[in-house]
Amino acid sequence: MRNIKLTIEYLGTNYYGWQLIPKKPTIQGELLKALEKILNHPVKLIGASRTDAGVHAFGQVANFFTDRDIPLCNLKKAVNGLLPPDIKIVEVEEVPEGFHSRFSATGKRYLYKIFNRDTPSPFEYRRSWFIPFELNLETMKTASVYLIGVYDFSSFSKRDRKREINPIREINKIAFEFSDNALEIRVWGRSFLRHMVRVIVATLVKVGTGKLSPEDVKRILDAKDRSQAPYLAPPDGLYLEKVYYDDYPF
Repeated sequence: MRNIKLTIEYLGTNYYGWQLIPKKPTIQGELLKALEKILNHPVKLIGASRTDAGVHAFGQVANFFTDRDIPLCNLKKAVNGLLPPDIKIVEVEEVPEGFHSRFSATGKRYLYKIFNRDTPSPFEYRRSWFIPFELNLETMKTASVYLIGVYDFSSFSKRDRKREINPIREINKIAFEFSDNALEIRVWGRSFLRHMVRVIVATLVKVGTGKLSPEDVKRILDAKDRSQAPYLAPPDGLYLEKVYYDDYPF
């Protein structure tokens, strides 16, 4: 039995997220349709991250098992030929049997894009968060330092009413880059809670507008209470940029 690893790019605008939902367009659903047609057997496709509706990816990873001996280059070409233009497989590898796209991951990097000028750009529509007012980047950087480390991130995540989830997470780095009206915020961490990056970005934007102080971010974090950070950046600007395995730099 072969264990096949896929690296996938997608524009998530037209989809209800990664996870398969009956009668709804999802990234996993489109991949399964294409893979099962090519391989002619049911496929269990395991994703590294369950990205939400409207969220994009440069480096989503998934794996599945097959007993078919189709060459990897042929598999990639055939599946891409069946996928819609906003989802593509960029790399196919055969990996050891024990590889699991989610549980073998050692870290992830998310990118959040903000388009920051007084007029929106049609080229950034649904691909970034349009913010027409000035942001104080230095105060945002100062505030982000309070989030580096191992903490209870309950204030920065969506509550899951169906099950208890350990809210302890580790953020290793938050980096900012501003160029040509575009602010890119990158977040490195071992793993993330649902909506965690989007709440962090929205909170930092509140700091950048002066509505919160950098010290307020520490207060919100220490509160361990989602109601203390009632902010959520839109999904349009969020990208799963990379999933790390043996190459996580922290």
